[in-house]
Amino acid sequence: MSDRRSKILGSLLAASVADAMGCCTENGSIETIKKYFGGLCTDIVDMPEGSFPHGGTTKGVVTDDFSIAYYSAEEFLKDGKVSEEGAKRAVIRWFDEPDSKYTRYAGPTSRAAYNRIKGIPMPHTKQDNLVTRNREASNGAAMKVGIIGLLNAGNVDKAIDEAIVMCKVTHDNAIALSGACAIAAATAKAMEERVSWLEVVEAGFYGAREGYKRSVDITVPTCGATIERRMEYAIDLGLQYQDDFDEAMESISKIIGTGLPANEAVPAAFGIITAVKGDIWKTILMAVNAGDDTDTVGCMAGFIVGALEGPGVLKDKYLDLINRENGFDLEKMAEDIDTYLGGN
Repeated sequence: MSDRRSKILGSLLAASVADAMGCCTENGSIETIKKYFGGLCTDIVDMPEGSFPHGGTTKGVVTDDFSIAYYSAEEFLKDGKVSEEGAKRAVIRWFDEPDSKYTRYAGPTSRAAYNRIKGIPMPHTKQDNLVTRNREASNGAAMKVGIIGLLNAGNVDKAIDEAIVMCKVTHDNAIALSGACAIAAATAKAMEERVSWLEVVEAGFYGAREGYKRSVDITVPTCGATIERRMEYAIDLGLQYQDDFDEAMESISKIIGTGLPANEAVPAAFGIITAVKGDIWKTILMAVNAGDDTDTVGCMAGFIVGALEGPGVLKDKYLDLINRENGFDLEKMAEDIDTYLGGN
């Protein structure tokens, strides 16, 4: 396997593993997670019916985060390009697939986007009268956009532009798109040879700034804390507590937040990567134990550090499980992305 293909597989695998593991801890606080697992959650587990937090979840099944990314990649690879049409097809296919394991996890912004794409009339709400659409500034764009970084390996600016193309379909606001561009840019940078975690974080910061700048005039107005400014605080916390895993996790969770808003989850992902200096396993562990939207923070950070390090120990432990339980073929997708890069 070539170095580039190994990095692609590492990204896909780390994102999917973090998503599946984070499914076991999502919506919990750090305290409730530790109480339930007797410490940190350190593996993907079956969740019995009625248990915290996703009762009935089968070990190894991913959520909306990675599955939408996977479906999107299939559509883009089929077309040989990233396009709005391919992004729409992925959303429709993801929602309409019979007996889907994933639609139970769909967020409100993605559901609303599906209805718009399908032309399904929606009841009028108070939010329709608002000047800004702040509730739509969620992490649902950033969760799936690591795939754009892989399709633009080493080309940070193109990754930013194509992240906007992909994600504007579902998240038509500059804050959500800024977060998506941060993840896409960092993943694209991480695909380079001999790149450091610090350079990758800097690329994410650039992506957040440029993503906002390039999308603010073509999207529905949204107000709120910017991804770029909150990333500054998250990265500072990561640097401050690089030698203290628990304090870093606690501080990022309680000060930055790890929830549904893009301006929490995306900065938190970069704070975590900084705190553990890009270590793939420590990144996953901190993300899935930091509370709240753990699967999304883990998936976003996983795309980045997996591309940085390659699959490592994750391959032998989790590749067969993820492929089997989701009907994926991550090695074939890595091969297809590698081929796509050879012609683009």
